[in-house]
Amino acid sequence: MPRFAETNFGICFNQDTGLNLRHSLALALLILTLGGCASVFDAPYEEIQPEVVQLEPEAIEVEPGPLHEILAHAPPPAVHYHDLWDRIRHGFKVDDLEKDPQVIRVARKFAADKFLDHTSPRAANLLFYVVDEVERRKLPMELVLVPFVESGYTLEAQSHAEAHGAWQFIEKTARTYELNIDRFQDERRSLITSTRAALDYLSMLHGMFDSWPLAMAAYNCGEKRIQAEVDRAKARGIKKPNFNDLAAKLPEETRNYVPRIFALKKVIADPAFYKITLPPIENATRHTVVEMHRDIDVSLVARLAGLPLAKFIALNPSLNAPIIVGRSHTQLLLPHDAALQLVINMGSHPGPWVSWRAVRVTRPTTQGELARRNNVPVRLIAQANPLPEGHYYAVGSTLLLPLRSHEIAADIELQLAQRSVLTTKAPGLQANDAKVTK
Repeated sequence: MPRFAETNFGICFNQDTGLNLRHSLALALLILTLGGCASVFDAPYEEIQPEVVQLEPEAIEVEPGPLHEILAHAPPPAVHYHDLWDRIRHGFKVDDLEKDPQVIRVARKFAADKFLDHTSPRAANLLFYVVDEVERRKLPMELVLVPFVESGYTLEAQSHAEAHGAWQFIEKTARTYELNIDRFQDERRSLITSTRAALDYLSMLHGMFDSWPLAMAAYNCGEKRIQAEVDRAKARGIKKPNFNDLAAKLPEETRNYVPRIFALKKVIADPAFYKITLPPIENATRHTVVEMHRDIDVSLVARLAGLPLAKFIALNPSLNAPIIVGRSHTQLLLPHDAALQLVINMGSHPGPWVSWRAVRVTRPTTQGELARRNNVPVRLIAQANPLPEGHYYAVGSTLLLPLRSHEIAADIELQLAQRSVLTTKAPGLQANDAKVTK
């Protein structure tokens, strides 16, 4: 049964729901296979048949009432703020680096370059949720500035070091803080889950160093590096090292990273001093968090919510596949009206909910062979299973293929989803040609 629960962010809707002969023959077989001789060989994949889960009829009931009524009766905020910037500046708590020459210099540059004019249009759609979470945890509001410096509040951001999302998590740290990364989703690109993980991580770092600037520095270059420099500083006789005591020994990126955060704080704290006007951002939530508990096509969710698919994906770029796995309890970000429309339309949708099936590759194959075997356009295979130019799908990959006309979709098991990978290789079979998407 769906459940609505009031939160600081909005209303959460839960829907239950050297070649020898052998090598020469192997190479010849590979060439024939990649050439698409589908009529000669067996299918290049095996069907995965998870358990079919029957959802109870009452799972589509909506309680306790229409979403817009719940939102209209949400309790007013305890403190009135002129706008979201006002709320942010009232939550600043960290006095460190206030008179630091580098911070002052960077603040002037931010103002002259109109940094916030460029980044605020993106941040405006996401910032309220982060502010709300920081305030709920009673953390300093300086933390909401970290994604400005990390990514310019871009959920799709990806660095050369393979850090992803607004908070720029690398895979190892993301997994440490329980962000799911698999064939179906990458929660580093989810505002909701990545914000939870980032604030958990920053709080832990503050507990280690008892300093928010050092916590931010560790967020950038790693806690082991900061701890090593703290220990060296203490060996030099500094009882409680601060950021400036360590800065000269830190990587250049980190030396610049922390001052940028505090420079941004100075601009937001006193825009009039810098002769700028901050772009207006209303102190109000723009979105509802919707938690899915059934397997469902991404395109169907967007249609039932009344959103263009591109707009839906822009708010939820963590989705890696055309299916949302219900057992992952994926949390989506939707405009309030779209969330209400989704609730109503899911309640009346007769099904089917899923138009894809999962298969496991048992021999190398190509998009063309898969399209011919399934009598569908190549572009459909390509959209669901991205393949770099010149590559083929490697053995062990989990692919998504359209359901056949006589098939009924089965729920995808959570363990299957978490183990699923999409591995592609170039015909040379060199290790560095392999590309893996989890």
